[in-house]
Amino acid sequence: MTLGDTSLRSSAQTALADIARKQGRFDEAVALLDAARTGFEDAGDHSGIARVQHLLGTVAAQQGDYDTAEKSYERSLAIRESLGDKASMGSLLSNLGIIAEYRGDYEASRAFHERAMALRTETGDRRAIAISATNLGMIALAQKHFDEARQFFDRCMLLTREVGDVWMAAVCDTNLGNASRSLGEYDLARKYYAESLAAHHKFDDRWSLAFLLEDVGMLAAMEGDAPSALELMGAADALREGSKVPRPPSRQEEIDNALAAAAGSMSDHEREMLRGNGRSLDLPAAVEHALAFCEEPARRAMVRGRSVGKGAVKRAARVASNERART
Repeated sequence: MTLGDTSLRSSAQTALADIARKQGRFDEAVALLDAARTGFEDAGDHSGIARVQHLLGTVAAQQGDYDTAEKSYERSLAIRESLGDKASMGSLLSNLGIIAEYRGDYEASRAFHERAMALRTETGDRRAIAISATNLGMIALAQKHFDEARQFFDRCMLLTREVGDVWMAAVCDTNLGNASRSLGEYDLARKYYAESLAAHHKFDDRWSLAFLLEDVGMLAAMEGDAPSALELMGAADALREGSKVPRPPSRQEEIDNALAAAAGSMSDHEREMLRGNGRSLDLPAAVEHALAFCEEPARRAMVRGRSVGKGAVKRAARVASNERART
């Protein structure tokens, strides 16, 4: 086998590893990447080695091993810098920014994303610029700069429509929902979430759907609908466990705070029962439950009845009754 054949084989292994990663088969992905790395090293293919290190970082990040992810990204970045590959450098800086965000270090995250944005602006890649706008918006959101966040997300949506990226448009919808939720514009947040849920369910993007179920659950908590919030979090728990994708620490803290505010007066038994209801839902039912929350109250009650049982409908009616009593 020639060195060219070796590099070609390693490229195929890398592509297969990326598919395995997206499907949650992480051990298989790592084994393929290890084999690919050996082949690229034998062939002296530095670009291939950098690609393997990049993907190893992403596999580690998805599994919650942020130290390993950071080291792999840094190794890949060093190679890309030596090759002058600005597009890949931007992607790696973006990923390092996400790792910093997951750890709760928002200033470091912003610095990485600003470096990525500068490189991507230099290369003129509108899709990549849209991704950096999204990432900077997420940091603005975490730092409670909500108007700034929405400006970044609006820019992302504009660029995404220009390049015709349907998947990225769904990501923008999620982020615009988050910004609207934080600004107290709950009806607008529901609209954005509903559009994103439908798109990501069509793509069977379970990674994004786990985040979306949590986002809608936090909206439910902010609106005082603790039953829906707990059930949606339970559905997200099950989806993350099934996909072997742990929740980032900063995300867990945000969720814990939201649920404590909404369900603090409930008994431990009731909270566990509601979260268990959510865990019992399969993915289509979980998505329907989230979509129902984004619709009118009557539809919410109807779907809750199909998804989580008659007892849940009674609780939803009780919540609605309590809301009317307070108004």
